[in-house]
Amino acid sequence: EEEKKGKQKKTNYNTTRSHSIMAEPNTNYYDKGSSEAAQLTALTLKKLEQRRKLTGDSERLVIVLVGLPGRGKSFIARKLQHFLTWRGSSCRVFNVGKYRRHANAEMSRERHEAQVEDTSTSEKVERADLGSCDAKFFDPNNAEAAALREKVAAMAMEDMLKWLDYEGPEEQENNNNGNSLKASFRRLSSSNSGSDWGVCRKYSRVAIYDATNSTKARRDWVLEECTCPVKRAGKRTGVIFVESLCDDQELLDQNFQFKIQNSPDFKGMSKEEAIADLRSRVEKYESQYETISDDSRSYIKIYNLSSKLMVNHIYGRMAKVIVPALMAWNIGTRPVFICRAGQTTDDGNTVVNANHRKASLRGDVLGHTGRRFTDALAEYILSEGIKFMENRENVVSLDTGTSVSGLRHSNSSCDFTDMPSLEMPFSAHIMTSTMPRAIETATWERLPFPVHQISNLNPLDKGDFTGMELEEIKEADPDWYGKLEQDPFRTRYVQALHIRVIIVSSH
Repeated sequence: EEEKKGKQKKTNYNTTRSHSIMAEPNTNYYDKGSSEAAQLTALTLKKLEQRRKLTGDSERLVIVLVGLPGRGKSFIARKLQHFLTWRGSSCRVFNVGKYRRHANAEMSRERHEAQVEDTSTSEKVERADLGSCDAKFFDPNNAEAAALREKVAAMAMEDMLKWLDYEGPEEQENNNNGNSLKASFRRLSSSNSGSDWGVCRKYSRVAIYDATNSTKARRDWVLEECTCPVKRAGKRTGVIFVESLCDDQELLDQNFQFKIQNSPDFKGMSKEEAIADLRSRVEKYESQYETISDDSRSYIKIYNLSSKLMVNHIYGRMAKVIVPALMAWNIGTRPVFICRAGQTTDDGNTVVNANHRKASLRGDVLGHTGRRFTDALAEYILSEGIKFMENRENVVSLDTGTSVSGLRHSNSSCDFTDMPSLEMPFSAHIMTSTMPRAIETATWERLPFPVHQISNLNPLDKGDFTGMELEEIKEADPDWYGKLEQDPFRTRYVQALHIRVIIVSSH
């Protein structure tokens, strides 16, 4: 009996041990990965569900800026607006500061209407007419100012959501834009808000809500207003927070200087007074500032204007479009020049014939006049490049000990105007289409910069209208030409493409 029990235990042990040993893999994991089909687990389903919620198709997107004053929020807003508009999206910035100044100006003018203006109060009256607000306005203990800030935030939000839902011709939309702010302030003391934007929308839109949004409570309110299933039923809206953080004191000082020079809040103040007022304003915000910490939300944190980025739950078009753009932007300046290729014919004849059309299609080489244009263009670029580098060196020394960036060595004493052919006086990035005429226009013997050929810069394929000038197209197909005049960005050439497709597909 004891011998049987011993054998039984031994057998059970061997069976258990054999189950714990992993089977030999069917393939080399490090070279080819696993050959087994992926298995769904509770964890992967949970992660996929979160991603699905954040990447659903949405015709409306709100980018909510977050950050203390002087952190470059409005700079980011303008860059985003220009970039997204260039890509073909309808994009608009709703700056709460503009609403606040307008509302404060209305209230200040009412206070001063009964007062007699004298020399001691004229400056204050002028600042009041602009809606300027000093640091006291942003004191959290200032109940009246806090109530006004809440009202203007709500008005900006109301206009933004109406714009997101609007459907109508672009001309009407643009006309309404100039009056929407004034219309909002006419509603400041009224509960009747009427609809200025309509109830539907025509194209996908991106709105940028530009404000400090410095507390968790304010951000919760913004998210609720944009995504509430009751208020926004049938109007799915995506929301992403973009927080700008800055701890680089030199960068902050430069941002502060720019802000006091351009913001109406500081008009009429001396430079010292403006800086002191701005620092006091920042301190009042800092006393209640809460950085974004809720990782269940979609957000991007930008440190020191793109020196570092933190990205959380950013998927789909945000990851493909906005994040790389935010990483690439900087506060530097450099000249950008855009020009057409030189002339390919020398007879000056503007009559289009079959031979000219064929030459245009294959991108014929330059004629005598085109070559003269190329020489003049090289001289112009050389002059502008030298001027730009000299202006930069007047601001700060740019000696880096390397020629990779195109900057001069510290021991360089060469004359820019007599530069050897192998040494570039400045860096430049030259891009052209693949057409021979364009490449020849950008190829300069005195400035032998590499020429990057990009097919996206080639002339747009006109399909059935290939080789025809616009005047000929207008005569051949006036109905289609009328559509082109109304919306050149989205009008597709017959059997060809339109500009929007080219831009979007290039990214």
